[in-house]
Amino acid sequence: MKALYEAYRDKAVILVVYIREAHPANSNQTAEDAGWKVIEGTVFHQPKTYEERHKLAETACTFWELPIPALVDTMEPAIGDTYNAFPNRVYLLDTEGKIVYRGVKGPRGVNVHESELELRKLLGITEGELVTKPPAKRSAPSGRGRLGGRRGSPQPEDSTDKPEEPPAKVDDSSEKPETPDEPQASERQGDGSSDKSEAAEAATVDG
Repeated sequence: MKALYEAYRDKAVILVVYIREAHPANSNQTAEDAGWKVIEGTVFHQPKTYEERHKLAETACTFWELPIPALVDTMEPAIGDTYNAFPNRVYLLDTEGKIVYRGVKGPRGVNVHESELELRKLLGITEGELVTKPPAKRSAPSGRGRLGGRRGSPQPEDSTDKPEEPPAKVDDSSEKPETPDEPQASERQGDGSSDKSEAAEAATVDG
C-alpha cells in the first residue's frame, strides 16, 4: 500500500481507516491463537474510549512508518460496520462517491495488485509500469467462495466490476445499497507518536 500511495498520491485521495484491533490481548482469540507471528511489544487491549483508539492508531502508524493519511473510526465503529470492512478491505470510490471497486475482505483476501489495476482503470491510465505484483497463487480456503463469500455461496466473478452507491451497511450479497451518512472520523498524518504497536487490520477506503 505504501508503494501504491507514493505512485498515485497526486492523482487520487488515498486514506487508511483504523477500525479496531483485530486480535487484542483481552479477546477470546489473540493474534497468537489465530496463528499470527506476534511481534514483541505490539499486543494491546481493545480501546474502551475514542482517545485510546486514536492513540493506538498513532502508535500503529508510527510503528509501520505509514506515510498514508489515516482516519480513526468511531467507537461503533461507523466506517467498519458501514463498509463491512473488518479486519481490512480496499474500496475505490469515484468523484461522485460511488463504489467502483470493492475488494475481498482481509487479511488474506486483500489483493493490492488488483486494487492498482482497478485504480488505473478508474483514472484512465493505460501507460507506465505497475508498482505492484500479482500475489502468489494459492488455493481458496475450505468452505469459502472464490472471492471470499459466505460459506457455500461464492461471489460472482464480475461482482467488483459493477459501480454501486456507498452502502448503508455493506452486505456482500446486495447489489445497490443506499448512500450512508458520512461517518465522523478524525484525520491525521502517519507521523504520530514514537511508541510501537501492532497495526490493526484496517480498511482502506482506505481497511
